[in-house]
Amino acid sequence: MLLRSETVEQTIDGDQRATFAKDVLMTEGEHPLGMVRKRLFGLEKTLGTVVLIHGFGQNRYTWHNKHRSFSAYLAAAGWDVFNVDLRGHGRSRRFGSERPRLLDDYIRLDLPAFVDEALRMSGHDKLFLVGHSMGGLIAYSVAGTSLRDRVRGVVSIGSPYRFGLGSRALLALSAFASAVRFTGVLDRNPPMPLRIVGNHLRKRAALWDLKALPTPIRAWRPGSVERNVLDDYLSRAFDPTSLSVGLDIVRAGQEASLKSLDGLTDYGTAFEMLMKPLLVIAGTDDTLAPPASVRPAYELSRSRDKMYREFPAGHVDLIIGREAPVTVWPLVQQWLARR
Repeated sequence: MLLRSETVEQTIDGDQRATFAKDVLMTEGEHPLGMVRKRLFGLEKTLGTVVLIHGFGQNRYTWHNKHRSFSAYLAAAGWDVFNVDLRGHGRSRRFGSERPRLLDDYIRLDLPAFVDEALRMSGHDKLFLVGHSMGGLIAYSVAGTSLRDRVRGVVSIGSPYRFGLGSRALLALSAFASAVRFTGVLDRNPPMPLRIVGNHLRKRAALWDLKALPTPIRAWRPGSVERNVLDDYLSRAFDPTSLSVGLDIVRAGQEASLKSLDGLTDYGTAFEMLMKPLLVIAGTDDTLAPPASVRPAYELSRSRDKMYREFPAGHVDLIIGREAPVTVWPLVQQWLARR
């Protein structure tokens, strides 16, 4: 459902700007969901349709920063870009959708609704899914199951297919989360106020930017993101979410497969059997999704058209770092264009 259309001028990166046709959309149904569509203004025919899926506790501002915007970059290159807010996040939260109960909610309900609307609006019969972190896991899951016939290819960026591998700290966190789950204290699905985390990181960004800070987990590689870009991201991209979703991601890593909660659907096996183009990107300095946890998606995929690339970046700077517009972004755009 189209709610609003406007013409906007936005920054792609630095002094590079372009004018876009922007639509605010809402899916219909019991759980209304919001997303933003962006195309280059005046372009009659786009190269294809791309759906951008954000990560855990994030929203569409993962992909759109007022100083550096990946969604604008793709739109300027000729793509029809749909930037989604999963249930309980961003515009979807304002439209009344509640916090998710499970990772399954995103996979079974949200992505099919977004894809239906994106294909209806764009007029294309298939599309590409591009996911960051948890968004990549969601893309893997739907591409191998409910959306198999409507997905042209999948791009994942910093997505931990085997959560915890490559990090002693994350493995310890995984073991702790598993132990806590069995106590039953989390059965009520408590919220995770990650906006507070974003505000903390923003106020103390200078501290977290210190290479000497003794912490095993960081959101970005020190010095990789300019302060104004980082401030915009930290102030807008964090949203409250459900602890149960995070535990589902941990559980998938422990069980060495993405599965529905009831165990009846093995998303991991379905993805690994998927014969669609696949691009997997990891950051060598990503302490939230180390290459050891990301690469298995590439290694286990049976696709004949697959690529794996690493860049010297952390979790956040794979998307908004100062090097991203000349490394990650062109790789993704050119990979999409060739397919």
